[in-house]
Amino acid sequence: MSTVFIGDGISTNQNGDQLAVFYHCKGCNQLLAVGCNINNQLRGAVNLNLLKGVDQLGDPIQVQPRLLSADQKLERWGKLWGFLSGL
Repeated sequence: MSTVFIGDGISTNQNGDQLAVFYHCKGCNQLLAVGCNINNQLRGAVNLNLLKGVDQLGDPIQVQPRLLSADQKLERWGKLWGFLSGL
């Protein structure tokens, strides 16, 4: 696992197949978001546990990414993940 520090408050790391970047708070080590560059755009998902009003969102989708190939992960993420900015 490799870790890179971004600015003063966010660190990143990659694990597994090195496709996704995990963004963590340096202060509490809480996972903030996960992202991946797909077609030259940063796509990703935020940690649902950090949001207020989560009851207004749709049902969570359970996945086991370790069971997917790298190509399957990228295809799935490209369909499900939104655009990330500010990271």
